[in-house]
Amino acid sequence: MAQDRRVRKSQAAIKNTFLELLKKDDFEAITVQKISDLADINRGTFYAYYVDKYDLLENMENEKITELQAFIKQQHQENEPGVPSHVVKNIMSHLIEHIDENIDFYKTMFELGKASMLQEKLYTLIYSHLSAYKNDDNQIGDMPFDYFMSYVSGAGISILKHWVQDNNRIDKGEFVHHFYNIVTVGTVGIVKQSF
Repeated sequence: MAQDRRVRKSQAAIKNTFLELLKKDDFEAITVQKISDLADINRGTFYAYYVDKYDLLENMENEKITELQAFIKQQHQENEPGVPSHVVKNIMSHLIEHIDENIDFYKTMFELGKASMLQEKLYTLIYSHLSAYKNDDNQIGDMPFDYFMSYVSGAGISILKHWVQDNNRIDKGEFVHHFYNIVTVGTVGIVKQSF
């Protein structure tokens, strides 16, 4: 038990230090030695858990995606087939709550550029979730699934990214409301609400 606590403490120190370094330093300039020094561990401790900084970054991204996958899977298991609107709202609310609780992480990853694969992993998460609703002809409704995915994932990730990076970020509850409205009412429906 004490060993597990020590491991968790060391890993948390490594991840927190790495995230702080990513906020101010270029990814390529960060070294394992620098992470180790600032986390107050030796390099051997770092290498006991991670191959290198790329492995550390991937591990941190995967950790967040796994948390989201588990919630989405639970929602599918607890509800009838189809797309009940409360399931969509539950998933959306959980996603926004999760991002809000880890806002520094998401902001840093979105600003990291090509070094981070987080956007691609979010795309895969959305793809996997929506694949459950396509028919045998690889369509949703009468639309080819790939076209549907291109729009939904592009728009969804874009609005999430905008919210995370907005210095005047709106309240998460308000954001869920707007996001859900776009998904359920659509852009034309929202424009019509203006008249």
